[in-house]
Amino acid sequence: MHIPDGYLSPSTCVGLFGAAVPFWYVALKRVKNMLTTRMIPLLSIFAAFSFVVMMFNLPLPGGTTGHAVGMGVASIVLGPWASIIAISVALAIQAVFFGDGGITAIGANCFNMAIVGSLIAYSSYRVLSRKAGIGSRRRVLAAGIAGYAGINMAALCAAIEFGIQPALFHDASGAPLYAPYGLGVSIPAMLIGHLSFAGLAELMISSGIVAWLQKVDPGLLCLTASDAPDVDHPALAPVDRVFSPTAWKLWLGLGILVVLTPLGILAVGSAWGEWSPAHFSPAQVPRGLERLYTLWTAPLSRYSPSFIPSASLGYLVSALVGVGLIILLSWLVYRAATLKKPVSRHRRRKSFVEKTIRSLLDVLEHALFAEEMAQSSGLLQRLDARVKLVGIGLLIVTAVALHRIWVLVALLAASVLLALASRIPMRVLASKVWIAALLFTGAIALPAIFLTRGAIAYRLPVLNWTVSYPGLRSASFLILRAETAATLATVLILCTLWTQLLRALRFFRVPAILVVIVGMTYRYIFLLLQIAKDMFEAREARLIGVLEPPDRRRLAAASTGVLLGKSIQLSGEVHLAMQSRGFRGEVHLLDAPTMRSKDWFGLAAFAGIASAAMWFGR
Repeated sequence: MHIPDGYLSPSTCVGLFGAAVPFWYVALKRVKNMLTTRMIPLLSIFAAFSFVVMMFNLPLPGGTTGHAVGMGVASIVLGPWASIIAISVALAIQAVFFGDGGITAIGANCFNMAIVGSLIAYSSYRVLSRKAGIGSRRRVLAAGIAGYAGINMAALCAAIEFGIQPALFHDASGAPLYAPYGLGVSIPAMLIGHLSFAGLAELMISSGIVAWLQKVDPGLLCLTASDAPDVDHPALAPVDRVFSPTAWKLWLGLGILVVLTPLGILAVGSAWGEWSPAHFSPAQVPRGLERLYTLWTAPLSRYSPSFIPSASLGYLVSALVGVGLIILLSWLVYRAATLKKPVSRHRRRKSFVEKTIRSLLDVLEHALFAEEMAQSSGLLQRLDARVKLVGIGLLIVTAVALHRIWVLVALLAASVLLALASRIPMRVLASKVWIAALLFTGAIALPAIFLTRGAIAYRLPVLNWTVSYPGLRSASFLILRAETAATLATVLILCTLWTQLLRALRFFRVPAILVVIVGMTYRYIFLLLQIAKDMFEAREARLIGVLEPPDRRRLAAASTGVLLGKSIQLSGEVHLAMQSRGFRGEVHLLDAPTMRSKDWFGLAAFAGIASAAMWFGR
């Protein structure tokens, strides 16, 4: 049931991996809340048990082989979410280190066996054992049927994934590119072996371990038996410690299975759907399968280390290595879960009010930084605001109109040099401009790299997507133009006082009413921010503890209403004050702007750079 590389198309693998991610996320969240000194060893035991039991191949009808998985007993003892994690860990280690299952198909194999198998087994067990006592025989029967149902449903999912490949992915002649057998072949071939031998093996393993746990440690069955009448008082309750006597017995049983793993190579034949391209005739090998099958070469491929000549000894060593990797991973998780963090004991979660105050202060700090930067003694700060507005506007228009990448790169470099000469820190441009512009325009330009037709520059090995030279050119132009324009606009804002910028707009005949509205909006936004900060600080001084979500929503709504009322009151007062001082629609300034020689020189430099760039970039 381990799907190798090449049997599923890359899009199918991506889709199944995406389908598995939400289950992994929920499982990790649930298991994180359950991590105790007792749960972590159990997770490692059942992950190792699943790894080892899948090495015991059973002969199936038709000359193929199959195996149990252990998802039934894992979901019964650990619960479905911890079972998903345990079996996914086992499957990932098998794929990466032993080549049992493909790297591209990890998501598919985990979806089939770890997710679908565990959820079906758990659901079947809960339904069939409803309100039965912990030691009831009905729970033994329910465990067996749960394991049987889980493994067969996992096999059905794998069969469907195999069977849809010829219909969805084929070449112009109709030849399949990946798994070559349709649903009419894959479903019977997979289910016959699992409904008989592999399913019965899972049934016996699940029911046998549950029956044994009923005698030696029924407390391990309580996690998934919340409706049992004796769930609060199970017999023989164990002491909750890292290695309980039951855990030692489970480890001992696992060790015996590891020693017996060489028996797993006695079954003749390969599992259905796990053949290499060499098993097909040269004319019948699907092209996609042939290309992807050798995508990953595992260090201990097929449980046969190259440095061990004996097949049985190599199989045993592989089992020991796999179990050791799982134990190491579990130990690391245990250390991380039990590590004491004295610093965090004194930390408390920030309240809604504190976060709001911090955000308001950040806005005020950014505005103060811009004002301080505009008043510094940099190159652009010495020029008239009208010169900066016209010159940088010309450069932005030029950046949009260029048709040569090297000229656009040179213009971006000139913009960076202009920022350095104006004493603007590079970290500000990088954090506030370049990264944001790259992420935004990169997300827009990324499809063009693959969708634009033309000469092929590169082909992605797994997805088989082609990157074209025209696509790279289009994406480069979009990103460079956005970066250059954003850099120039930021330089203009940081090097010019807001009042001077508004005065420059009015000089170029921008309507006075628009200039006044923009200027007053900018001014009174910060006034209202200061009022909001004072409100929340007063609230914080009278607050004990952390507000609950409903209280946070009520506080936010009330604060919004108060600020709206204050803004309306403020607008009326400002209007009356402006009328009493003779305001009739025109803005008058105390200092009249005059053009100096350095301003004319700066304007000529801007025009020269823009003209040269337009000439060379046409």
